Amino acid sequence: MTHVYLDYNASAPLHPDAWAVMEPILKMQGGAHNASAVHYYGRTGRKIVEDARRHVAQLVGGDVNQVIFNSGATEGNNTVLRHFADIYADEVILVSSTEHPSVLEGLEARRRIRHVPVDGNGRVRLDSLEEMLSGAEKVSLLSCMAVNNESGVIQDIAALSALAHRHGALFHCDATQAAGRISVDMKASSIDFLTLSSHKIGGSQGVGALVLGLCGQTPKLLFGGGQEKSTRAGTENVAGIAGFGAAAKAALVGLEDYQKLAVLRDRLEVELTSISPEIVIHGKDAPRVVNTCFFSLAGANAQSMLMALDLEGIAVSNGSACSSGSVKPSVTLKAMGQSAEIASSALRVSIGWATKEGDIDAFLYAWTKIYSRIKVG
Repeated sequence: MTHVYLDYNASAPLHPDAWAVMEPILKMQGGAHNASAVHYYGRTGRKIVEDARRHVAQLVGGDVNQVIFNSGATEGNNTVLRHFADIYADEVILVSSTEHPSVLEGLEARRRIRHVPVDGNGRVRLDSLEEMLSGAEKVSLLSCMAVNNESGVIQDIAALSALAHRHGALFHCDATQAAGRISVDMKASSIDFLTLSSHKIGGSQGVGALVLGLCGQTPKLLFGGGQEKSTRAGTENVAGIAGFGAAAKAALVGLEDYQKLAVLRDRLEVELTSISPEIVIHGKDAPRVVNTCFFSLAGANAQSMLMALDLEGIAVSNGSACSSGSVKPSVTLKAMGQSAEIASSALRVSIGWATKEGDIDAFLYAWTKIYSRIKVG
């Protein structure tokens, strides 16, 4: 059976450029690249890390000296939110109601988190946000992702940041699904804290970054070492960071070409609608990244559809891929006001750098078979 991978929002396949720089490091026989060591191998590792730091900074319009490598956006998100929960314990943190679980659940035991509502397309309601920022509770931080991981809907980050700053709050942006898909410029958008994951852009898993703006604060989660200028303890994953840097460089160079994926995504949605006219495509009336199609078939079960597609060799997901393999109703869709039936029948198709026309053909062929069985049943 030929397997077709259409789950790039969960994790993109390793980009050839990333593997090209990682392979010799992983195969090295003579020594290990501990970037904190003063010998030849350590100095070589340090150069690799610093080169990657520059490429990551360029991808998001950040300051190279403000890039802190870590294990990924989940760690970065927790680092920022826990810092504000501890340092500003008497103030509240606002998060959009469609955030990633590492934000929504990162401080679930704390009582000073408030969820900002979104509209039917999943965009933050600026009027509600203004009201919450102007309320009696002092707000220390606003957290909102640039691109939703389920729907691909793009937020107006510059407007959100400006609103937060106007009311004396700082702004955190999870840019995991935005980097390499749309232009990200944290200076132009006045982002104070930005989080990334390498594997979303074709780097390796287990590597990411927290990029700081010029707000004067440096959140820390892990202590006990001088790595990353004493901002994040733990020996750097030199090979993984090298791959992250190479993937970031490739993503920035290929950003314009990436937009051509819209042809495949739009064709997919047109033919999906032709095959199954009753499906609901979420966020289609809002700005979206070109690689994501998030849709529901009312009355169907997401888990059953995922299993049926997998048996046909097609890998997709039902939304967030960070729930240990579980299939749950979409939190994003519930926040958007969709019914439990719609939220429980959602599938996400996400494409990327290696997707071909034939992959779309294979999905549509499989979907036609599965849809026919659903309708007969």
